Amino acid sequence: MTYRLTEISPAFKQRVDDLRACIRKESLYKDVLGNALDGLQADVEFLDEILNILLEAQRLLMIHDAGLENNKDFYEYFISNAVRSWQKQMGPPVERDLILGLADKVYNMRKGQNDYGIVSIGDNVRSVVEVVIQKLIDEKEKFDVIFSDPVFKANLLKATNKDGVTAVAERSIKDWEPVNRRMVIVPGLPQEDIPDVENGNDQLLQSLTKPIHEKIMSGAVHYTLTIIPTKRDAEFDGIPYEDYLQLFFEMCDQPWDHIDKAHRFLIDKLDSGNHLRFVNNDGTDLTMSIEGMSFANSLIARNVPGSEVFSAPLKESVNGKIVAKGLFSSPNNKGEKIENIELHFKDGKITKYHAKIGLDLLKEEIETDDGSYFTGEIGIGTNPHLKRHVSNGLLVEKIGGSFHVALGNAYTATEYLGKPVKFDNGNRSLIHWDITTMLYGKEGKIYLDDTLIMDHGLFLDKELDVLNRGWESVPHEERPDYWKNYDFKNKKY
Repeated sequence: MTYRLTEISPAFKQRVDDLRACIRKESLYKDVLGNALDGLQADVEFLDEILNILLEAQRLLMIHDAGLENNKDFYEYFISNAVRSWQKQMGPPVERDLILGLADKVYNMRKGQNDYGIVSIGDNVRSVVEVVIQKLIDEKEKFDVIFSDPVFKANLLKATNKDGVTAVAERSIKDWEPVNRRMVIVPGLPQEDIPDVENGNDQLLQSLTKPIHEKIMSGAVHYTLTIIPTKRDAEFDGIPYEDYLQLFFEMCDQPWDHIDKAHRFLIDKLDSGNHLRFVNNDGTDLTMSIEGMSFANSLIARNVPGSEVFSAPLKESVNGKIVAKGLFSSPNNKGEKIENIELHFKDGKITKYHAKIGLDLLKEEIETDDGSYFTGEIGIGTNPHLKRHVSNGLLVEKIGGSFHVALGNAYTATEYLGKPVKFDNGNRSLIHWDITTMLYGKEGKIYLDDTLIMDHGLFLDKELDVLNRGWESVPHEERPDYWKNYDFKNKKY
């Protein structure tokens, strides 16, 4: 079967018009632009060719938006094969049925609903991405594809000026205008080092594209996110890579119907409560008001794997101390480490902070803006299959027997999967960074209005047992074959 990109989606037809506008200008890239235009308008046989053409087109448009089309140094960088084509990307080395299962969970388009999707793609997730793209094509959905392309983007931001950054941001905002569904398929820590952007253009781009972030946080875009562990994640956390991938896919395959029921029970209790207190034996003792707020039931409709329940504290109600031990990956996602975070709160605001390693990185995040000193989320991790701290940005906030606060921006949505919610505490920031603190293995406790609901990192209500033990709590005959003979007693993580 062959495909013509201009017939797949209006987004790709727009690429043709945009590239034609570029080729009319004086540019070192005329031959490359011509090849990209040919590819967009030709019959293409394989999915990897489609994605390769789209990646090339995205890079060329960014170059011209950034005003670098006649910059000889950047042209030499571009043609030197310093950045990889899509066809040189890898996928997680697991069985095909696991790839298909993950892609099915990430895919969130609603047939016949006139959705407009965007697929946000990172490096080395090729096999999952191609299944999702194939389904979008087969279902004749309208969609766009955006590559994170971090190495190329960093080098471009280093080379351009503020006007160039502004033009890049304007195109991004325009691309997002019709979008109401988003599928994010990205890796954990990068396999290769990402250059530092020391001229401030990365922060400027983040600031200028804030409307996109606000649109997502408001709930106007339904998103599904997965972050697939890399070898660097495995090295970071001291877990063999094959074990890490097995852990990831097992976390995706939990008794979701049972967990959903337990979440609803837990949320009813939380929504009727006023105060939360978290304590562990590392020195954590944190209190907050949740009066009038409501919690969201997050299974796998948004994050794959799930799960958690989350809301936000009243902005100025957070008091006490968080001692979050373990390694954390820096929000800049360059593989830099932060270890053993300590945060002190007074009337909602961080007044003192420390880290054993990466204090400068912690400082950079906390001092982003006024809102980054406050919290925009409180979440309780409930995935029963992971009981130890890891640094992977998605998995860490799902750990059963943990809680996390997000420094920075609050979610502004007023409904979550059809349920009216209130978790906008008014905090606004350019960042939203989750910091997870372990309760399991730390003699951790959660008090709701002075009533103990979790002890030693385990929920006390029998209705919540599945959040403690997962498939082990489900009668043997009701488990899938994989879990019937699973060795829960010797589970590693």
